[in-house]
Amino acid sequence: MNFRAELDSLRTYVPPKSWRMAAEGTDEHRYAKLTSNELAFGPLPEARAALAEVLPRANRYPDSHVSRLRQAVADANVGTETGNVLVGNGSSEVLFNALQLLPPGGEIVFPWPSFSLYPTVCAVLGMTARPVPLDEGNGMDVEALLSAVGPQTRAMIVCNPNNPSGTYLALDEVRGLADRLPDDVLLILDEAYVEFVDDPTYTNSHALALERENVLVARTFSKAYGLAGLRIGYGIASAPIADYAERVRFPVSVNLAAQVAATASMFARDKIRQRAEFVIGERKRLQDAFENARLPFIPSQGNFVMVRFEAADFERAGILVREGEALGYPGWSRVTVGDTWENDRAIGALS
Repeated sequence: MNFRAELDSLRTYVPPKSWRMAAEGTDEHRYAKLTSNELAFGPLPEARAALAEVLPRANRYPDSHVSRLRQAVADANVGTETGNVLVGNGSSEVLFNALQLLPPGGEIVFPWPSFSLYPTVCAVLGMTARPVPLDEGNGMDVEALLSAVGPQTRAMIVCNPNNPSGTYLALDEVRGLADRLPDDVLLILDEAYVEFVDDPTYTNSHALALERENVLVARTFSKAYGLAGLRIGYGIASAPIADYAERVRFPVSVNLAAQVAATASMFARDKIRQRAEFVIGERKRLQDAFENARLPFIPSQGNFVMVRFEAADFERAGILVREGEALGYPGWSRVTVGDTWENDRAIGALS
């Protein structure tokens, strides 16, 4: 058989070995698993109760439209209607479905290094990836991003805060970027880590998507909500984008367990904020330890920190982290902010 030539460069994703350990429930305490930017805690009690209640109905298909979660998302984001809400099997599907709506071919602009899915999605959709290097301080260069926009640009993806650097654009910078983009270029603001931003002025960023027809804000339940294993995310966009994204979404792509757990978690947002505040405090503790050890690191607004310390050295001390080589930072490691005992072990490894 002949396959599409643009797929030849793709490789099967090889996850960190901690994923297999977690899936099998093995090696629970020998290693501190700080590889994948997961929350150290399991689902909220409210989400667990919802899962237990729905389990006997697992023989039935769920609500394909995901109506209750859409309403919960709309209620949590001022000015949002259910017709503005996209849903998906993780925010990755939200992003993928949005890009499917654009004219074929063309270019997708994004900062780099960033989330590894972006160039893969470009290849799958037959689009050209246009990565724009981060600046010398590992920040996202707004002027460089705008300079990369040309006649063939279909979309720009900005992971904010950016994974793996942890740097971010302030809300006024994002607004300025959106103001200067052509109306026919879709701006996807990937806010997977937005709950961990400690800038008090970064609030209600979803309003950008309600004000402009060419902006989509994508978010996930995999990080602050602790539901990575259930694979669910959402987006907020103009009604036309949300409508067409629902037309291309696979029916029942969001399973029953994910729907009820995410909805219950949305109703417990105060507890989610408390968890995020804990992570922010522990992130500072990690960064202070890196500074005291005189290790170069990138100040982060995510639930992880990039530090110049070899992953192999962490592993010898019983800590699994993400190797920087896989993320564009050879010789560095991306350390997820874990629970207190996990962070204690990471700090201990420095000595």
